Amino acid sequence: MVEGHRAVPGTQVIEWGRTKDGKPYHFTYRAGQPKPRTIAAAAHCSIYISDVKFHGAGAGAWFQWETSQICSGNYGWQYIRTQMWRSSWSGPRGYTPWHQSPKTTKSTVDYGWSADCNDGGGTYTYYPVMKGVASFGSSPTTRSDNDLRKNCGTYRP
Repeated sequence: MVEGHRAVPGTQVIEWGRTKDGKPYHFTYRAGQPKPRTIAAAAHCSIYISDVKFHGAGAGAWFQWETSQICSGNYGWQYIRTQMWRSSWSGPRGYTPWHQSPKTTKSTVDYGWSADCNDGGGTYTYYPVMKGVASFGSSPTTRSDNDLRKNCGTYRP
């Protein structure tokens, strides 16, 4: 559980927020393990991203993952941004454009995502990333704990 929300044990979680004196902070821990510290925060959120999965074959193949953000305190509104990245000789590159969930004032945002595989365009390592956003700022970008080596090419179909 991450602040009362179900998370896969061992999944990386980032808590981020603003202290009562307005300074930004963040730290990382693993779901199912104790948080490394407690911060007196005016607002804070916890984000996590699932492992990426691959479904189908050929032109009907796709990647799938989930993202979550739970906020408390004076967070105002919040949403999640995510993108599929791929390896390249010059470093990671976006395979898809950035996508975002609808903005909400609810404390929890859970969203499922998918990206089609452009079958046969070259073999790369693919993994999703995410960023949490709230009225008071945004989290560091984090990625899934796993990645997949697939023949999906440089750009989505």
